Amino acid sequence: MTVKKKILVVEDEASIRLNLTLMLKGEGYEVDSAEDGRAGIEHAKSFAPDLIVSDVMMPEVDGFGMLEALRSEQQFADTPFIFLTALNDRTSMRRGMNLGADDFLNKPFTRDELIDAVNSRLKKYENATRSLAERMVAGNDELKRWYRESLAGAERERPLAFAETAGMTGKMTVATVLFADVRNFTTYSERLTAGQIAELLNAYFEAVCQPIVRNGGRIAKLIGDGIMVVFEAREEDGEDNHARRAVRAGLGIVLAANGFGEWFKQHFDLGGLPEFATGVGIHTGDLMEVRIGPPGAEDLTVVGDSVNVASRLEGQTKELGWPVVASAAAISMAGSLVSTGESRLLELRGRNAPIEAMEVTGIGAAEGAEEGPIEVPDSLRAALAENAKMTARAAKAALSETLRIITSDLSRALAAGRPLQVKGYRVLSKIGEGGMSNVFLADRESDGEQVALKILNARPSDDKQLLQRFIQESELISDIDHTNVVRIYDKGFTDEYAYIAMEYFTGGSLKDVIAQGLSPRQALSLLAQASAALAEIHRLGIVHRDVKPANMMLRADGTMVLTDFGIAKRSSGSMDRTVHGEFFGTPYYISPEQANGKQATERSDIYSLGIIFYEMLMNQRPFDGNSIVELISQHVHAPVPRLPEALEDYQTLLDGMLAKDPLERLQSADDVLAAIDRVWTQVALRAKPA
Repeated sequence: MTVKKKILVVEDEASIRLNLTLMLKGEGYEVDSAEDGRAGIEHAKSFAPDLIVSDVMMPEVDGFGMLEALRSEQQFADTPFIFLTALNDRTSMRRGMNLGADDFLNKPFTRDELIDAVNSRLKKYENATRSLAERMVAGNDELKRWYRESLAGAERERPLAFAETAGMTGKMTVATVLFADVRNFTTYSERLTAGQIAELLNAYFEAVCQPIVRNGGRIAKLIGDGIMVVFEAREEDGEDNHARRAVRAGLGIVLAANGFGEWFKQHFDLGGLPEFATGVGIHTGDLMEVRIGPPGAEDLTVVGDSVNVASRLEGQTKELGWPVVASAAAISMAGSLVSTGESRLLELRGRNAPIEAMEVTGIGAAEGAEEGPIEVPDSLRAALAENAKMTARAAKAALSETLRIITSDLSRALAAGRPLQVKGYRVLSKIGEGGMSNVFLADRESDGEQVALKILNARPSDDKQLLQRFIQESELISDIDHTNVVRIYDKGFTDEYAYIAMEYFTGGSLKDVIAQGLSPRQALSLLAQASAALAEIHRLGIVHRDVKPANMMLRADGTMVLTDFGIAKRSSGSMDRTVHGEFFGTPYYISPEQANGKQATERSDIYSLGIIFYEMLMNQRPFDGNSIVELISQHVHAPVPRLPEALEDYQTLLDGMLAKDPLERLQSADDVLAAIDRVWTQVALRAKPA
């Protein structure tokens, strides 16, 4: 649902105010109004408009006074502002522009002129905000590399321009750089969905940006779960200085993160996740401000040794056990208000000499300092949201890519009798195996629920395709919530294994049920459940490609469930939902088009289900052969099998599912369900006594 933009109208003439309100509401905007500048200021604070339209000449506080008051507050520093005025002298217009007005509309004006002005100002603001976000956030590819190296145990090089200053031009200055980073973020990424990761980062940065903005920090870069902030000298600092403000902000970040831990537990109660915490590194020294990028789209950034040192100090926080680590240079400049604990000489990568690092434990209040919450600018919020989305994608992609370097040989571990260790689960016994995975029965430690743990059979010789298929399976099934599709409880990675935790079935498989024999009506009922499962996955654009009795399990209540999406594919979104190019599937149930190496579609799954329906009715498969080639040839060329006379009511349905040409087949699983209803009615009428 699209969120309505909010517009505040400030006008002292009631008739004009009402007319403006009606025109803007007619365009779909949410509108609030005030009768003068003083009321406008109060309404702006409570309404938080996306744009303000205001008269100039008003009693109490005029439009100029209101604009000046609002622009002095961080919340409204960039809010688009349009003046409505009968004044046409250049002095009044220049005064408004100097105060931060974005546009002027001269009275009288038309409805179209008003709407065009409002729309253009909102669009310009959105474009500027988006551009800022794109420049502030580290690139997706860099983030992926960074998280991938973390997972592989390598020392991470932050995705920033840590270039040497030699040969570069820009403004040299002395400033304080602060780095803050979420501890254990890669562990959280393993257990949380991409949506949950984005939600986590949005809420976290909303909390930690408060002390940063309050203490005059400039956010130079968002780096996934980390943030780089620069504190520079200000004329209004007086006895305060940039190092002291950075220390105050760093302690504020740690306190905000500690308070955020309760929110984290309430929203992500998955069990076994480490406590939420953050680390902060601070260093004061020389750095260079440079502009990078094409003319008109330059990105102001900072480079130099000071940036590197602050980043490396933050990287030491976990090992040292100090939430805030600052260099002696930063502590010396910050002054006696700062309280410190231990100190340590550290060898930092990229530096010839060790650096003295100190544990920051507290800081005294600055004279005249004002505390309390402040508003994070909308432009920064947009950058935070963009960073959260990009980081979620990058973290999940990095996890997927890291599976390629898993070198644990699961089969060797099992042969040696070594117990499997999967955090949060107690593995009981092996209950199945396939080409790319083994399945184990396990108890979930949080509630004792029995689950099936599907664990990737990851050997050093395993190729990239096998690993990607396992990842793909968990991603595909996680999108589905349907009675007849397997439920996924959890997915993740241990130090050695990738795993999926799913529901455990006590009723066996359809293969076992067929072996015991089924009545035609039972077969029809089971076919309906399987068709309902296919209808749901096809609706989501997923082609299963391996529909067979062994992949259909039964719950204790008799409900049949479609499982094993190891070779399923998500379609590109075309009407045919086609999946190109590969020979996949089990030969006994493969469709003619798959056998010929052609496209697999929804109708390919329907053909495989038709083979199963024949097997349920006859307790044998329709096609067999002495070789795979002979068997596949029958799928392509042999006529649709005929049922005995006693089962003639089911022949039309079978013909519709097993037509050799996909275009002559029942076109969807919903069509199969409709055909089942017709057969059910026909059989019921035939059984009804005369």
